[in-house]
This record gives sequence, C-alpha cells and structure tokens, in this order.
Amino acid sequence: MFLFLIKVEELGLTKKNKKRILNLLLLLLIIGGTFYLLLKDQELGAVMSAMERAKKLPLVIGIGLVIFFVCCESFIIHYLMKRLDQGVKLFHCIKYSFIGFFYSAVTPSASGGQPMQIYYMNRDGIGVAPATLVLIIITAVYKAVLLLLGAVAGIMEFKTLKDNLGGVRILLAIGVIANLLFIGFLLMIIFKHSFSKRIIGSFILWCRKHRLLKNTDRILKKLLKLLETYESCADYIKKNSSVFFYVILVTVIQRVSLFFITFLVYKSFGLHGTSVYQIVALQTMIALAIDVIPVPGGIGFSESCFLVLFDKIFGEQLIIPGMLLSRGITYYVLIVISAIITLIAHLTSGQKQIKESGMDK
Repeated sequence: MFLFLIKVEELGLTKKNKKRILNLLLLLLIIGGTFYLLLKDQELGAVMSAMERAKKLPLVIGIGLVIFFVCCESFIIHYLMKRLDQGVKLFHCIKYSFIGFFYSAVTPSASGGQPMQIYYMNRDGIGVAPATLVLIIITAVYKAVLLLLGAVAGIMEFKTLKDNLGGVRILLAIGVIANLLFIGFLLMIIFKHSFSKRIIGSFILWCRKHRLLKNTDRILKKLLKLLETYESCADYIKKNSSVFFYVILVTVIQRVSLFFITFLVYKSFGLHGTSVYQIVALQTMIALAIDVIPVPGGIGFSESCFLVLFDKIFGEQLIIPGMLLSRGITYYVLIVISAIITLIAHLTSGQKQIKESGMDK
C-alpha cells in the first residue's frame, strides 16, 4: 500500500487524481473487508456450486435491467434538457448517467457523481446552470419516489416487513427520517428564498464569530449563488409542473426495475412461495435503510441488510449465493460497466480537447 502511494508521488499526479486513486483504493479495501467477513465462515465450494446451478436467463435479464436502470436517468436528463432548450443527444445523456453512477459508487455519500456529471456536461457545451437545475430535480424526485415506494410497501406488505425486518428497523428509521429532512430542507431553500438566505447568513456569521470557518465571505458568496440556482429551479417547477409527471413516472419504473432484480435471482434458484411484491417491498426497505450511509455504495451495510431481510426467503443454503448474485448484478457488475464507459468518455474527451487546441493554434 505504502509503496503504491510512493509510486503515485513519483508519477507526479495532480492532487485531484491522487484523491480519486485513494478513493478507489478505499473502495477496494472496503469491498475486500466486507466479503472476507461475509465468507470467512462459509464453505466456498458450496457457495460457488449453488451460484453455478442458478439459471442463467434470469441473471442475464437482471444485467439488462441494471443497464436499463441507469438509462432511465438518461431519458430524464434528455427530456429535461429538451424542455430547457439545450440541444443534447440521448447518447451523451447515457454517458452522463454512467459517469454519475461510477463516481457516486466510488466516493463517500455518493458525493462525486453529480459534480462529475456537471463537469462532462459543461465540456459538451451545456451551461452549469441548466445542468445543475436538471440534476437537482432528478435528485429530489429520486429520493421522494423512494419514500413513496417505501410507504406503499409498508401498507401493502406490512406483515412481510414485520416478519423480516429484524435488526434493520433502526437503520430504516434513520434512513426515512434523513430522507424526509433532506426533501424538507430542499423544498425550503427552493421555495422560501428570503428565509433560506437569513438562515445561511446567520450560520456563516456564527461560524466567523467562533472562528470555525476561513474565507467566510467567499463561502457566503458561493452559497448565495447556489440559492439563485435553486430559485430558478422553483420558477421552473411552478411554470412546468406537468413535466414532473413524466419524471416521476420514469423514476418509479427506474427504482422498481432495480428492486425486481432480486426477484429474478430468487427465481434463478428455482425458488417459489414468495411473491414479487414481497421481494420488491423488502428490497425497497434496504434501499431506504442504506440511502444515507456515508460509505461508497453502502458497501457492507447493503450486504448485511440483505442477509437479515431475505434469510427466511432464500433459506440457509442459498442466502449467501443469493446475496452475491443480487448485489453482484445491482452494484459490482454496474461498477465495471460504468468504469469502462467513464474511461472511454475521458479518453474521447481528451482527444477532443487536443483537436480543439490544435485548431486554435
């Protein structure tokens, strides 16, 4: 590890690139630690044998669905950009979505996804303001739909959840409260401009008084500029409320398509007795529980929640293989696909810049 870091120094990489490499190393360490803890007491031969016996067609469909899951965001980006009179091809929107997923997957609290999406949009000639507006709308609706699906699951499959939630209840409660607070805060800063400015101004002044922050004037200026973006978001929402029917509909389909993959894994083992609604409801609870976990992709927490919630459904012999296949398709396979697309986007974007600089000369 230390030798690797020395090599990084020798390569003369930028501070930003070093941070990305360290994030990737952290991700690999967390993944390695997670699977070591999950599999150290398991008979690996039996686990691998069970996975090999799984029917391949449902798993292939699952991989197709996880690609569709990311592309759903692309459809929304393309639709909203058209409504904002931004000429952007669907192919580019698909690129932005995979880049967003990759950087969200390898950074804590998914903090790197949207900044990188805005960066690549900007390189393609899309302004920061419309890019930010579109991604704010997507984030707000994405979280709101998760809460909506959670509420529907809680009503329709109350007994299933009661019988299977176990120790995940506390984590689920934290996830629900955190999402409600996030959406409430977002609505406040979008629709209550003057109130938001007073709160932010008072907070920055308090931090300056207690010497908790440096460059408070610069920070305040940036935050007020961000509020202006939220104000434009509010104006857009008020004038184009019909747009949100499409965004909400596609987001519901997007979320359910991802949760449905666990049912496909369940059927790949030839299991029956549990309905698709029950499995989707349980998977919704996992998504809610890990949504605010400050670990890339909720690694460790997602796997643990799966083992608790699906233990009775998959059974002792298939719970580990089921978790590996479900999580493998919905997260790890998608990381690989996203990494490849991100690398291609980076290389082609670099070539484009070289050509443009050559033309300028």
